[in-house]
Amino acid sequence: MNLLLNRDQVQAALFSLVPLRIGSGVTFSLHATLELDAEEDALLKKYKLTNAPLVVSDPIEDIKQSLRPAMILGFVAFVVIWLITSFGTAIGFGILTTLVMTGVYFKTLREQINVNDLLVNGRKFRCDSIVELVRKEAYLENICAYLRQVLESAKHWDDREVVSIRPLSKEDAKRALL
Repeated sequence: MNLLLNRDQVQAALFSLVPLRIGSGVTFSLHATLELDAEEDALLKKYKLTNAPLVVSDPIEDIKQSLRPAMILGFVAFVVIWLITSFGTAIGFGILTTLVMTGVYFKTLREQINVNDLLVNGRKFRCDSIVELVRKEAYLENICAYLRQVLESAKHWDDREVVSIRPLSKEDAKRALL
């Protein structure tokens, strides 16, 4: 198993839509892809681990986090369209903008990471600072090490393990019971 990390930085413009930001600066991105050998790929498919979550997050919190900037854009779209056309058209366009941008922000900002996210085309993470980028790299390395250990133990799930239990001494048995 190999974790492929591609780093990139982009000089942000004065205005950025995703993530919603006003003011220039540097935005860092990290593209993570998981590369498996044939045996690991077979184990993933056998035990149906491709859709397993590596990191679980609260989808309600992710939607709330996505909805806030989307509502700002929806309100701006509402005001602009209202100035150009009618109130009814502006409401419809504002709601549509909010819904579409909530989906865009949800996809970009969500914290949940599934195995499939890293396998197919990889996953891109946006980071506001180099420190956040380094933290995200270390975090991804740890969760991939966890996945590697799960796959390693999956090789032996069909085996029988013998664990011998020795009797305790009289004093140890008393302490254990108390």
